[in-house]
Amino acid sequence: MDRRLKIILATLIIILVSIISFVGLFVQDTKFMKNILPEYKLGMDLAGYRAISINVSDEKETIYYDKDGNKVDTEAEDGSKEEVPVNSEDILTTENYKKTKNVIENRLKSLNISEYLIRLNESDGTITVQIPEDDMTDTAIQFLYTKGVFTIEDEDGNVLLDNSNLENVQVGYSNSSSTTATGTTVYLNFNFKDDSIEKLKEISNTYVESEDEEGNDTSKKVSINIDDSPLIETSFSEELANGVLSLTMGTSTDNETLNSYLQQASNIAILLNDGTIPIEYTVDQNRYIKSDLSMDNLLIPAIVVGAVILVALLFLIIKYKKLGLLSAISYIGYIALFMILIRYANVVLTIEGIFGIGIAIVINYIVLVYILNNLRKIEKNIVEYKKEYNKSILSVILVLVPSIIIGIVLCFSTWLPAYSFGTVIFWGILLIGIYNAVVTRFLLLNSINNKK
Repeated sequence: MDRRLKIILATLIIILVSIISFVGLFVQDTKFMKNILPEYKLGMDLAGYRAISINVSDEKETIYYDKDGNKVDTEAEDGSKEEVPVNSEDILTTENYKKTKNVIENRLKSLNISEYLIRLNESDGTITVQIPEDDMTDTAIQFLYTKGVFTIEDEDGNVLLDNSNLENVQVGYSNSSSTTATGTTVYLNFNFKDDSIEKLKEISNTYVESEDEEGNDTSKKVSINIDDSPLIETSFSEELANGVLSLTMGTSTDNETLNSYLQQASNIAILLNDGTIPIEYTVDQNRYIKSDLSMDNLLIPAIVVGAVILVALLFLIIKYKKLGLLSAISYIGYIALFMILIRYANVVLTIEGIFGIGIAIVINYIVLVYILNNLRKIEKNIVEYKKEYNKSILSVILVLVPSIIIGIVLCFSTWLPAYSFGTVIFWGILLIGIYNAVVTRFLLLNSINNKK
């Protein structure tokens, strides 16, 4: 293929990628056009956040007694009642406040909340939380105050097993095909501690499925509860000797339904695995806080950055002529591809992440100038050009390795600004090496006339 034709095709591809990156890739979706590119994931400093405040509950509950002073569920004739706080004075301690904060933090991590701020007022137990505004926000709020108390109770309300007996809770699934159920079945597996296995075995042998001669259910049942709400009332068809109690959440062949079962099971597992909140809390405040950095605030800086890039590209064209023009085209393609990569690489952009984008773009420009300066030193011979280009790009890659290592290290940071900066730098520097070793090399070397 003719060299000029190769350059034209490469340039058209770069233009197409740039249009997709900066404008979008739209397809028909019912009555509207939909951009199928993922949205940028923005941190709280750019996208705003939900501010939630939870306070120690001051509510009271009514306790009913029969005439003999025994607790009963409803008001009894000749009985009595009293109003008692849901939180007794002995549990309102700094230690329990701190424990609650730790449980909430563990739950937020288990929910894969990318960014959060949590503060505790140790004097009154008030906890304030800031989390990103997204599809998970409302679900996450429930995990801020739900206690996560697990019990297995008999028909009289006596607790047989509770959180102290649990080792962990796991979500499982299996494919099934039978006369009663076909599809994928989601399970919730309660794994009990070694010292509770015999107790679970005893329960499964006591509360056994049974019927009378007429086929009526006569089984003694237990209630499996979370925060006093029955998850299921059941009896057992077989002995549980291995310390695992499995509950079926549902069976389906539909992905959406199956995902809902998985989500329900996962939510329960998170509640029970990450600790129990010892105090009753109520949500006092739940409001969205808009970011101070609106599009209007970012418009002027974006225009200034665009103008600086334009001037820098004009400098390349004026100083390096044809090679400069092709380098400018390649540079625009790098930026476009980099921004697409950020969308798909699950990068959470904060102000620090945007700063990282700027650094990567500047480094790529410096790399281009370095390569062009090296190419100017040799005669226009395609063989020598290839040797010099390969030598230059190898030197660039060796110099960039420490930056990639720094990016990898920061990718493991739990502090989102550092994580955002690290992931941006990692992908940006990695792309610089690959992109200039392939695309820029292709453009520049195909522009050289082979003079011997």
